[in-house]
Amino acid sequence: MVVDGFEISSNSAVYLIAEMSANHNGSIETAFKTIEAAKEAGANAIKLQTYTPDTLTIKAERKEFYLSGGLWDGCHLYDLYQDAHTPYEWHEKLFDHALSTGISIFSTPFDDTAVELLEGLDTPAYKIASFEIIDTPLIARVASTKKPIFMSTGAASMDEIAEAIRVARKHGAEEILLFHCVSSYPTTAEDIQLKNIEFLKNRYGVLVGLSDHTIGTDAGFLSVGLGAVAIEKHFTLDRSKGGVDAEFSSNPAEFRELRSKVDLAKQMLGMDFFIRSQSEKQSSSIRRSIYSVSNKKIGDVITRDDIKIIRPGLGMHPRFFESLIGLDLKKEISFGDPLDTTMFDSRFLPKTDKCSNIKLVAVVPTSAQINMLYQLLKIREFHISHKVMPTLAEHESFVKNHPYRGWWLMHDADDESIIVGSVYVCFDNSVGLNLNLDLISFTADYFADTLTQVIAPLPSEPSKRCGEFFYNISPLNVAMKSWFIDSAFCESQIAFMRD
Repeated sequence: MVVDGFEISSNSAVYLIAEMSANHNGSIETAFKTIEAAKEAGANAIKLQTYTPDTLTIKAERKEFYLSGGLWDGCHLYDLYQDAHTPYEWHEKLFDHALSTGISIFSTPFDDTAVELLEGLDTPAYKIASFEIIDTPLIARVASTKKPIFMSTGAASMDEIAEAIRVARKHGAEEILLFHCVSSYPTTAEDIQLKNIEFLKNRYGVLVGLSDHTIGTDAGFLSVGLGAVAIEKHFTLDRSKGGVDAEFSSNPAEFRELRSKVDLAKQMLGMDFFIRSQSEKQSSSIRRSIYSVSNKKIGDVITRDDIKIIRPGLGMHPRFFESLIGLDLKKEISFGDPLDTTMFDSRFLPKTDKCSNIKLVAVVPTSAQINMLYQLLKIREFHISHKVMPTLAEHESFVKNHPYRGWWLMHDADDESIIVGSVYVCFDNSVGLNLNLDLISFTADYFADTLTQVIAPLPSEPSKRCGEFFYNISPLNVAMKSWFIDSAFCESQIAFMRD
């Protein structure tokens, strides 16, 4: 997800949203200062709420229009929203001020008039409030703008969350982030249930953040460890000035502390794939490798007593030890020399070269191609498009009548008898990739460039999600995710499936 140029993903900095809400206390000057303070405190965005009391409720005197308990006990809904709303006529000035301050700004709309206003201001994103997650007509209207959508889940059931996502996607939303939220003001430690972040991420397959109504910064810090990629927190210049939301809002000092804590959490967590730290690079000097422990001439035969697996790690990998015994030397070696492959006839060494160049051969299909694709399917570790292995006859029928824009087998360009995988491209530019990473040494960048060149002559089909291709990857396929991330591909919303 990208909002106003900022990439929101598990491998990016946490996106911090300062929720102004009613904390301007009816003063546009206070609103201006709040925007400036949010920027200074480390927020990526300031968020408004766009409504009038008439777009939220009516001035009725029935009992249910009065709140009971909590911060706003005894308040009439209409009067509360009259006190708290941000006037429509302020919005353009607030957007302009945020732009000049250098901070993103967007809002939570509560009806069509609010969406129309925000569209006129070219808002970069939208937020659906917790209590509006069941307002499917509103979600449909917001989704039709095709802007990124944040949706809070406070008080919502799993079915209501699923319905909101379905409606959003049906009406054009391509980027969705759910906020775990507890609609209790303030939220207590025993109620925050941060593990819901992991649950939402795994169940719905979207980015997840935290809409935080707790006091302090601990919940935000912990949420990052559970996968939160964005945090929204109410923000005020000074709680002592009062206001509808002041009691559970953070002040600038607390927000700066939150920024510092979540940045520290991201730094400590690292990336979403296996990686060794830079501080471990020196360990190569004390890892083991094969060294000579005797003096030998060209043509001499290596015996077990001539070589040893020792520290440091500048010689050949220990896996070659047994293979070297009995080989003739092509170079002279001395005691203490690290061994390398140039000292031996490469024909007698285990083959370790991996495919560095590929040739994409279009699936016609021939009988040989059908059989090869079937073999690749059988050994594929992470399945996306099928849950039950098809028969060969079913597979043959599918290949001959496939629905893809293009489908290719990947041959090693230096040895076309070697197949390292297959790839297909759908008409929305989503890519299905079956690649044996153990057989290759090329990067994801090289692969993407090769695919682009091959598919270029085919009829153009713009992607629904991004400018080029996007790749459907099993969430369990950590190695494949790492391969893409090593080439600076950003992680968006990866395709999920049932095991």
